[in-house]
Formats: sequence, C-alpha cells, structure tokens
Amino acid sequence: MKPRVAREIDCIAAEAGADGWDIVREGKHLIVDFRFADRTVRQVLAATPSGPRARQNETAWLKRKAQS
Repeated sequence: MKPRVAREIDCIAAEAGADGWDIVREGKHLIVDFRFADRTVRQVLAATPSGPRARQNETAWLKRKAQS
C-alpha cells in the first residue's frame, strides 16, 4: 500500500473516532475494517478517489455507521 493511501485512511479513522483499522483486501478497491470500542465497521473504499469530496463522503458514511 502506498504511504499516501495509509495517511488518508488514518485521517478517515481519526475524523470518525475509530480506534484503529486493518486492510482486509487491496486491489482497485480497499476493504478496510475500522475498529471502534464496541464494534467493527467494514467499509469499501476506492483506491483512487473519484473527486475532491470522495474522502469526505466516506468519512461521513463511516461516522453514521459508527453511531447506528
């Protein structure tokens, strides 16, 4: 995995309040397990975001899943 992608995933995890994350599979899409205190949320991320808001949308989705 490229260091830039790892930094982006770190930022997503930090903004969503995740305790950590693990890569499940890597290819055109990344399958990432984000760990929270009481659960794990699996999210599929594009390896290359399609636009400037893509990562912000993924962070928002993860926050909603973590709260539900």
